[in-house]
Amino acid sequence: FIMGQVGGSCSNCIELLVVITSPTNGSTVSDMVELKASVAGSLASSVTRVEFTITGGPYPPSIFTAYPPSYSTDWDTTTFVNGTYSIKAKAYASGGTTRESPTISVTVNNDIKWTFMVYINGDNNLESVVQADLNEMMAVGSTNKLDIIVQVDKYNQDGCWRYKVNQGSLTTLDTLPEQDFGDPNVLLNFIDWAMTSYPASRYVLVIWDHGGGWRRKAGEAIKGISYDDHGSHIDTVELGNVFASISRPIHIVGMDACLMQMEEVAHQIMFRGYYLVASEETIPGNGWPYDDILQELKNNPNIELSTFTEKIVNHYVAEYPGGGVTLSSRILYSREVAYKANDLAHAIRNNQNAWGTVKEIISSTQRYYYSDYKDLYDFARRLKDNGSIPTAIKNAAQAVMTAINNVVIAEGHNGTSMANSHGISIWLPHSTTQLNAGKAGYSLLDFAHDTEWDEMLDDLY
Repeated sequence: FIMGQVGGSCSNCIELLVVITSPTNGSTVSDMVELKASVAGSLASSVTRVEFTITGGPYPPSIFTAYPPSYSTDWDTTTFVNGTYSIKAKAYASGGTTRESPTISVTVNNDIKWTFMVYINGDNNLESVVQADLNEMMAVGSTNKLDIIVQVDKYNQDGCWRYKVNQGSLTTLDTLPEQDFGDPNVLLNFIDWAMTSYPASRYVLVIWDHGGGWRRKAGEAIKGISYDDHGSHIDTVELGNVFASISRPIHIVGMDACLMQMEEVAHQIMFRGYYLVASEETIPGNGWPYDDILQELKNNPNIELSTFTEKIVNHYVAEYPGGGVTLSSRILYSREVAYKANDLAHAIRNNQNAWGTVKEIISSTQRYYYSDYKDLYDFARRLKDNGSIPTAIKNAAQAVMTAINNVVIAEGHNGTSMANSHGISIWLPHSTTQLNAGKAGYSLLDFAHDTEWDEMLDDLY
């Protein structure tokens, strides 16, 4: 009887009722699906959010949050393996009152097809290795389940080219006039064109070129990725704007470029991709082993997303047994690391008597090509294990370590110099000179706006 009265004259007979209105119970869903609920009752107007919990498949429960007035949000089913899933909604009203909906069941059934996009900026001193990577891609080639689409710019040739990579050959899709591959609009145009021309249920974007993390270079804006010697580069803020402008999140964002697996970079593109595969350290000139990586998709196009990112990490690390390399995969749909890093920064700021020890620990933390880029987990671990550090900082450091373990899907490294790498680096200058050289540019980042990390560094130095 009550269910029949939702939205009717008896809506005030109960305190709170929540019902899932989309998708419908027993339906088969694919691609992007609206999760929507209706609420009723005397407390309906005070509902602040509705959480949809999806369970099933090889995953822990996934929670999607919707807010008034629509109580609607999107579920990208292409990030889930095909199968049956249960969905329950929980409404949260003022005063702590909560109510759960009846559970519904849906079947996810996507025809899995991949578009693997590579933005190859060889308009610099990496031109000599462009062809080698194209050859690796051609060793596998596109299939009916996999389109390999590249846009290539070279230093000694005017113009740029869009190709579909076949097994043993390239099909020229378009020849464009000379483009500045350091212009974020050129990257955005390529992504939009490739996703429109080669629609798929799963998208990979690899940005191929030099990278510098978020770093600010004297006399320049924030340095980031894709340096074009006849143009500019894409800074970290611009990179975030590109991803914010894409019509839908990218399933896997790959950066075949140095030093890009930083919390600051991930935070800038958070929620506009599902996974980020990148390196804390520099990447050798030969880059990713595209033949091994693409063969995984050719052999098993139904591979689960996180599993594929793990394969990328494993193939890359195996390619460089001599050491000095790192690669990791992390999720981009959780700010847990940023939240816990903020808590750690706050704890450090509130314990001034520990600042001297903290600075000593910073100096000994795992570092990378730019010595002010350091492994966040290793920093937290050294804080936690140091007997002179106050309990509040130790507890916050442990929370950072736990968050990184939750967010990093796969991490690999070779060489004793990389032994304390755990998958996410962060800006940790160890001198006033380093801080002053970077803080103006750092202040422009979303991570600096959203956390006390930069304020902590100011306090220390």
